[in-house]
Amino acid sequence: MRILLTNDDGIDAPGLISLYKAVQDMGDIIVVAPATVQSASSHAVTFHKPLRVDKREYPDFTGYAVHGRPADCVKLAIEELVKDPIDLVISGMNYGANIGINVIYSGTVAAAREAAFLGIPAIAASLHVGTDFDIDINDLNWTKATNHARTAIDAVMAGPINPHTVVNLNVPRLADDEEPQGMKVVPISRTHMVNSYDVQVTEEGHTTYKISTGMDFAQIEANTDVEALFNQYITLTPLHYDLTHEGQLKEWQKHIQVASKPPSSGVG
Repeated sequence: MRILLTNDDGIDAPGLISLYKAVQDMGDIIVVAPATVQSASSHAVTFHKPLRVDKREYPDFTGYAVHGRPADCVKLAIEELVKDPIDLVISGMNYGANIGINVIYSGTVAAAREAAFLGIPAIAASLHVGTDFDIDINDLNWTKATNHARTAIDAVMAGPINPHTVVNLNVPRLADDEEPQGMKVVPISRTHMVNSYDVQVTEEGHTTYKISTGMDFAQIEANTDVEALFNQYITLTPLHYDLTHEGQLKEWQKHIQVASKPPSSGVG
């Protein structure tokens, strides 16, 4: 099996390096990841400037550092950098959970979604780190987290996974003596996040607004990824990228058909 490994925290991120070690026996692992941190870049791609790529040597692997977004990494790897077909894309392991509305903002999930666009099954893996992101990325037990991610990845790969599948996987943050409560397949929460901004005035008199990065939701929706992860379950959610609202399609077709009819002239 040929696996493309990418992320949005950058090619030097401890989560990617640890995940590489956790999955390296699954097959031929090719690392193509952003040169710098690209968190919350969503599905942005680079169209208006060339993408620089550096080949880098690490103790565990040789990888390609792309000066672009996570989706760029996947597009470039599949179309140019990797000459042989890729069987699976794994994106992660991310510093911070990607649950609920966060899956829209996530560069980690976007990289997996780009693979699915191109007909390759993909898994996005993330680690919940808390509510306020005040934990140093290097202080987390990445080995434990990625071992749990590998267990979940094995479970995913044991089932039917079609070429356009995206599986979003989140692992709870656990103490060294703790284990997950189990594994749950759940939908993403539809509750909006609580947004707040830190407001400052610069020396030049400009007002700046910096959004808080906490994982605070307006409510904890039952039987969703947010509830399950906060209760220390590993969560798995199948995602798709078809944005058509099928439930309203016929309704709008009927509405537009009526609205677009030319007015009657009233001539008998």
